[in-house]
Amino acid sequence: MKMVSTYTLALALAVSGSAVAWTSPAEAQNYGTPPAPPPQQSSDRRSTASSEGEVAEFDPGEISDGVRAAVVAAQTALEAEEGAGPVDTAAVQSQLEAAVPLIQNQDDRFIMGQLMLQLAAKIQQQGGANEQIQPVQLQGLRLALDSNRVALERRPTYWLAIGNAANSAGDNAGAIEAYQNVLRYDPDNADALIQTALAHFNTDNRAAGYESAAAAFAALRAAGQEIPSSWHTVPFRAAYQTNDVPRVVQFGTALLASHPSPQNWNEVLRVYQTAGRLEDQPNLDLLRLMRATNGLDAASINEYVRLAAQRGLPREAQNVYTASVAGGAIPANQEIATELTSNVTADQAGLAESEATARSSAAGRVALNTADAYASYGENTKALELYDLALEKGGVDTGVVNLRKGALFYSMGQTAEARAAFEAVTGDREPHAAFWLQWLDEQAGATAAPAPAEPASAE
Repeated sequence: MKMVSTYTLALALAVSGSAVAWTSPAEAQNYGTPPAPPPQQSSDRRSTASSEGEVAEFDPGEISDGVRAAVVAAQTALEAEEGAGPVDTAAVQSQLEAAVPLIQNQDDRFIMGQLMLQLAAKIQQQGGANEQIQPVQLQGLRLALDSNRVALERRPTYWLAIGNAANSAGDNAGAIEAYQNVLRYDPDNADALIQTALAHFNTDNRAAGYESAAAAFAALRAAGQEIPSSWHTVPFRAAYQTNDVPRVVQFGTALLASHPSPQNWNEVLRVYQTAGRLEDQPNLDLLRLMRATNGLDAASINEYVRLAAQRGLPREAQNVYTASVAGGAIPANQEIATELTSNVTADQAGLAESEATARSSAAGRVALNTADAYASYGENTKALELYDLALEKGGVDTGVVNLRKGALFYSMGQTAEARAAFEAVTGDREPHAAFWLQWLDEQAGATAAPAPAEPASAE
């Protein structure tokens, strides 16, 4: 069994530990800036509620004496006029951290959390490193959430930031827990869903990962938003890593539907080749699709020419070689050109005899091989007749025959017939047909005429 080229899907490998950026402290500053506390406590206490559906109001009059001094000092420093020079963030942080053990009630907890978020934003504004910013931000988020003073509509943003931090730190369990909290308040939060998928894949819970990724894509589609290519690669890379062919097809076609390009077609089909451990003949069938999508690179061209020649289709090999040299994709090689020309002459001379044998044979294999040859010479009517004869006689893989009929119809510009043939493909070539159908869908929405596909080959 021939193994194909090493997997090089650059966009998949480019996915980092987090598909969504860490929430910036500047955003955190907008989560809700607390009002300045009054100089002394109020005796009027608003009631608190433990229920998640009922949020207690922040009451600045309830800030305890032990916390008040730190709050006033921190706010004074953080809200200083611009011309006063940089804020001594280390001093503010020290004041706030010293006040944390003095917290006595939820209002203390809330305002301390909000000030921590403001401090994180200020550290960022003054050029602080992430290592300085993130611990302060995380502490602020946790304190604010624990206070039951954060509005319900803001909680998903808080939990998303906590989850992203855990994800970046490699804490998959913590990330999943945080994202689940996001989804409690906002079930269609696409950011949380794709991040949950990534964390599940990191813990080898692939079923849950695929489910979360699909839900993330559905949420973005429902919102009328484009799915980022980096999101597609989260499940696609997981499928490649385990040679999960159905998932490679599912998420590969989804990626191509959102981000069609010759490079992506080349890379997705290469991943499928590797995951499917394709032998030479299925490889050749897939390379025809790669050619149709303009996805052939130099390595694919060389592989295509070699396989077509080895499988007794010198004209197909010659067509690919000649077009690729003319387009500058590969350099000319006189030895290859001469050999292909010689093989074409001998092959073409034997077509009539092959057709006669195909018609007299009890089984359809010779008819299939001869149809492949006629298709390579552009004798499409005769090729289609022999494909049908192969199906009638039997003894051939009907999925293979229908796949090649579909490719031939496509090369003739008969897309309706091509679609019907691809939809009839079953068995081992069904994934190939799924990619062809995706290509037809892409072309249906394009203004340019489809590139011709090189159909068929000897089975």
